[in-house]
Amino acid sequence: MIHSYSYIVNFGSPFTLPGLDRSYPPGSYTIQADDEQLDLSFAASRRVATTILLKAGPMTQAWLVKPSDLDAALAADLAPKHPR
Repeated sequence: MIHSYSYIVNFGSPFTLPGLDRSYPPGSYTIQADDEQLDLSFAASRRVATTILLKAGPMTQAWLVKPSDLDAALAADLAPKHPR
């Protein structure tokens, strides 16, 4: 059985993810996650898909992303920015 849920992440600076051809502006973005319930003697699940909803004008694109890539982009966004 697949359990789907969504949550919001916030970027304070423009960001990009592997495979995207451009950066996206700061703001709130919806993440959709799909977890598969494992058939074990205890409660366990595994992530089978993670998508971020990206808006470009009137269009919204669901982009498949690795959770580790999303975590890295969020961590980079939170890292102190050093002036040049």
